[in-house]
Amino acid sequence: MLAFRIRSLSLTRRLSLVNKVILAPNKGRSTDSSGRVHSLTKCWLGDSEGKQEEGVSILELRKKWGSFPNIVGDESIRIAEDNIQGFEILLNSACSEQLRFFLCSVYFPMCNEKIPKPIGPCRPLCESVQKGCLPLLKDFGFSWPSSINCDKFPAENIDDMMCMKGPNKDGEYPKIAPAQVQTLGSSRMCQPDYVYLNRTGQCVPMCTAPQGIQQADKDSTSTTLFILSVASICLTVLCLIFYVISPDALTSLSEKSMLWASMAMALSSIIYLLSLAYRNQIACTDYSSHVLFVISPLPHVPCTVAGALLYYFGTVGRLWWCVMCATWNPHTGTAVRFEKHRVQVHMLVWSVPLFIVMLALMSRSISADPLSGICLVGQASKVLDGVFNLLREVILLTACVVPLLLGSLGLLGSVREPTLPCSSLLALLYPIASIFYMLSFANDLVQPSMSWSQSWNIVAVIKSCLEHTVAILASLGCLFFLLSNLIRANRNMPSKDGYQPALPRFPPPGSLTSHNTYASAIRAQQPNMC
Repeated sequence: MLAFRIRSLSLTRRLSLVNKVILAPNKGRSTDSSGRVHSLTKCWLGDSEGKQEEGVSILELRKKWGSFPNIVGDESIRIAEDNIQGFEILLNSACSEQLRFFLCSVYFPMCNEKIPKPIGPCRPLCESVQKGCLPLLKDFGFSWPSSINCDKFPAENIDDMMCMKGPNKDGEYPKIAPAQVQTLGSSRMCQPDYVYLNRTGQCVPMCTAPQGIQQADKDSTSTTLFILSVASICLTVLCLIFYVISPDALTSLSEKSMLWASMAMALSSIIYLLSLAYRNQIACTDYSSHVLFVISPLPHVPCTVAGALLYYFGTVGRLWWCVMCATWNPHTGTAVRFEKHRVQVHMLVWSVPLFIVMLALMSRSISADPLSGICLVGQASKVLDGVFNLLREVILLTACVVPLLLGSLGLLGSVREPTLPCSSLLALLYPIASIFYMLSFANDLVQPSMSWSQSWNIVAVIKSCLEHTVAILASLGCLFFLLSNLIRANRNMPSKDGYQPALPRFPPPGSLTSHNTYASAIRAQQPNMC
């Protein structure tokens, strides 16, 4: 309403109001060829010492810092100038000594070369102006404009939001503390090939950014993961072929658990192959005219789905290996209970990882790995990596080692049929691989400079290839059970189905009067020639 009244005035009247009331007289004034004053198209630029000066045009500011739209959402300089002129009544009334500074800081906020976000007024300044000018607005039947609602402005200078307190009673402007400028500026200044996102408060690397990693290391990682994934899938297919041909080759739960572990890990390997083949579509996302690398605060559905599936199938495969460790000795009570409740075991193994994946999604722990480009759970931070990966390995390692020890103790002094001697050795393979994986975490603590995410080193090999190592071991274990059972079954089959030599049949003992029972039997078998 106020703006409508002002716009009804002539252009000359509006310009005179801008010169007389809004702008400080004879300070930084300049006109274009049409005589239009454009001093308000300048933004206060504060240096590191807190001094303020004019010198950066809003057009340059928009190109370099992106200050438009301004705090109230004006998209251009002309709109901001027209809107600020709508406060003529308040400016003429001098209802507040801070009104001019407040309006200028809202529509043309201060900018700093180290702070990309424009600096507007603080909330106490707005409340002070509102307290002095709101009664005048009510006399005209108006309320306080929603565009400059005081709740929009920060109460004070904090790390992630800075503001101007406005002039004091002496008319002096407060200075910005150099420490505040340096702290905030350092957190918002981004390296080349990085883009600062206001919604996340972070510098996000572009998809093509090297992120401090050599291209040769990236190629080595991708090649290794590709070869291991293909090997895991091929071995699993071979296990399925043998199992379909001879289903009786796998009978016990410990043997079939290797098949299920191999299948779960093979599905995980398929996700790896898809992630490598469509890396730019999964690990990168379009955001604000930039193709950015996916990080945790920047959600991307394909990356989230890929990371969740990898974690789910990886956990399922490990759980089936734990089942194998618990049932490798069929004479223990645990093995007997597992065999009796096979359906319940399947339900637990396939459902428990779903709850863990839900926790990973709620914690936003999925992010793309800069070395391999694979979206993984725990990649968002070291803390989440320790919670969802290291802690998982510790729990599952304990779940594997304890039943292995109990099963080995159960063999001591047992007179029952001995268990296949290689079963316990096969069950030990995953715990050994898990120990190496946990040692890689310890290496990161001892030698932070040898970070596994920055180069293709031994730590990177252990962490990146654990999933595929377990997959290949599960497939080889399944093949071992299949072939050993097939060979044992073939040995137990008769060699020929044709003629078999007849054994001599001895007649029952002769009469008591006969002393030579064998001779009597021979005579009894001779035919009567009569």
